[in-house]
Amino acid sequence: MCHYKCVENKRKSGTVAHKIDIEAQFVHLARLALAGRANDVELLSRKTLTRLSDSRPDLANEIQKVLSGSATASEIARSRGANIALPVDLDSRLELLKREASPRVHPEPIWSPTVRVELESLLNERARADELTLAGLSPSRSVLLVGPPGLGKTLAARWLAEKLSRPLLTLDLASVMSSFLGKTGSNIRVVLDFARRQPCLLLLDEFDAIAKRRDDTAEIGELKRLVTVLIQAIDEWPADGLLVAATNHPELLDPAIWRRFDRIIEFPFPTEEEIERQLEGLIGDQLSQPTIRTVSTLFKGKSYAEVAREVMRAKRQAVLNGEDLSVLLTTLSAPKERASQKNRLAWAQELRSKGFSEREIAQRTGLSRQTLSKYRDQA
Repeated sequence: MCHYKCVENKRKSGTVAHKIDIEAQFVHLARLALAGRANDVELLSRKTLTRLSDSRPDLANEIQKVLSGSATASEIARSRGANIALPVDLDSRLELLKREASPRVHPEPIWSPTVRVELESLLNERARADELTLAGLSPSRSVLLVGPPGLGKTLAARWLAEKLSRPLLTLDLASVMSSFLGKTGSNIRVVLDFARRQPCLLLLDEFDAIAKRRDDTAEIGELKRLVTVLIQAIDEWPADGLLVAATNHPELLDPAIWRRFDRIIEFPFPTEEEIERQLEGLIGDQLSQPTIRTVSTLFKGKSYAEVAREVMRAKRQAVLNGEDLSVLLTTLSAPKERASQKNRLAWAQELRSKGFSEREIAQRTGLSRQTLSKYRDQA
């Protein structure tokens, strides 16, 4: 009793470091608990107990037992979630979700600097969630990825899931969309309820298919009601999960949907420099630097997926037909004038060393034979 009073007197006098306002912390915990934010309650409890251990050394041993002897709620949920059966459509018995328990992304994706900053900022929020919780805030719970196909939106969701050590749940539109009136909306509700109950990353790909504008006269009433369900789900998404929606057609989304997301990330087409980096990763050891620069210029305006597809097609053809990979890639239909003259001249020199005639070199590079002769004589 004497020891407790001495500590209490020091605490009241402010001589003990890290003084805690227990009443304020209790109110904060109650607010989080009543809002159903279990993960935030856990984070704040652990943070408060750690600080309390400094100001109440008489409780330090007991506090250490509490902290070290209990698994986190997210760890428990994750271990259980891996074994929970996925929801199914009651008529077709098809699973409504695709699950990746441990997503892996290799090699490291190439994105524009603005996209990478946004994605890494999301990770930083999660890493410092306890600081946000103490300030009465929560990490971003929902993000909308916008951009044409092939720019890495789905890959970004998988990358985030890997970095956050969360299972990736992806909505299977083919199973969810039903021809029976009312079934599509019911399936979506089942999916949302299932994902909310566990820490995960839920990906709603092709989001415009289920979140269309409610003023679209071509849509039936069921899908219009579904937008309201989605809005409510985004607003109430738990802080220990992350909801990611991706769309290729942002103009089709209902205006009210946009305001609900904590973040909106736009994916631009890659620059020539970014395509060059992608080519170096795909075939860097098989092409010279001038050829890589030229090919990246010819791919300008293409998506990452289109570049990868063309490269893989050329690689197969090179193996099966014994053709030169650099020649195959530089016979793209894109106008050769896109490449700088310096790159085209270096490319011409490389073709000349491979035994191509001046006529063939002129056709492939887009340079006139007069220009080729001039620079050949100067070389």
